Amino acid sequence: MENILIDLSETIPAPPPTPDGNYRDWFPIPDLDPVTEHISTTLWDQAITPLNWQAARLSKAVYLYQEISTGWKIIAKFHVQKNGKDAVRHSEHEYHRTRRAWEYLQADLHNRAVQPLGVWGGVLFLEFIHGLTLEEKIAIRRSHPGELVRSLSTAGKLLNCFHTISLQKKTSPDFGPAADDTFKIIDNLSKYGVLQNHPAVQSELSRLIKKWATSSLMWDFPQILNHGDLTTTNIIFQPDQGAVAIDLERSEYNDPAADLGRLMAEVIHSVNQSGGNFSEGISFANALAISYCRDARLYRDSEKLVHRAKFYQASSTLRIARNGWLPLKDRLDLVLQAFALLSEDVDI
Repeated sequence: MENILIDLSETIPAPPPTPDGNYRDWFPIPDLDPVTEHISTTLWDQAITPLNWQAARLSKAVYLYQEISTGWKIIAKFHVQKNGKDAVRHSEHEYHRTRRAWEYLQADLHNRAVQPLGVWGGVLFLEFIHGLTLEEKIAIRRSHPGELVRSLSTAGKLLNCFHTISLQKKTSPDFGPAADDTFKIIDNLSKYGVLQNHPAVQSELSRLIKKWATSSLMWDFPQILNHGDLTTTNIIFQPDQGAVAIDLERSEYNDPAADLGRLMAEVIHSVNQSGGNFSEGISFANALAISYCRDARLYRDSEKLVHRAKFYQASSTLRIARNGWLPLKDRLDLVLQAFALLSEDVDI
């Protein structure tokens, strides 16, 4: 099912009004709601006519719609929430990136990307995936012994499948943007964050990034379609049906180590936020890397890929340290974790 309709009117559909305190709870949708009207006339694929709708807010921009009599569900992502008048362009951009990933992976029924169903007036429509995110799997790990290791194994296979099936772009590898982004993160931490009173740490981190940037290792990689924003909330595990990658608006051709390193950093942080510690997080992140490399058919030398991933793990750890809602001690610990990763020898 595919529908791309560009709304040329000045009015961009907005999310339904959510009752106060009604987060992730169902609330009724008015009969004349334009979004449900579009869903009913364009995206509906059931035999009977839809009657009544309800919705639940999953995040600031993402809503789950359900037709009450059938239980049929669909996800609507409202780009107007963060893009304003550019909502149409951004929603179409995400639609095409998501569809590209879905087309690459649709042959694999167990590990795939979410299916985009259409885009209309700045609203992206996606299939509803029933299951738990990796973040939720981490949160319940102690009440479900062994389940998280199995989920990380599945996540590693999903990521490997994503990288293996996607086409390589015929351009020269460029580590420059990744290094520049990490310099910007450090600059932000120095001006507004946890490094404001630590100029010596800022200086040493910058020196270490330059060291990695001058290594030939970081400039020699196959350009594979990356997810681009692989957090623990962007992988959903279906019951007995593998894993699905969601939120693909930042997918791009890049070093596969960038995805792996980012997810390893996110796993460690998520474990720490769910009652664990750094050592426990490292063990789970390593389980992810082992699963990823087990079937890494694209790469002649997985050891080099995992080593490059340390830089991206460090960069993502510093990115997490920008979150002001984290306790100061946690943010300092994150900087130290990144420092230790960057301090390792670059060449192997």
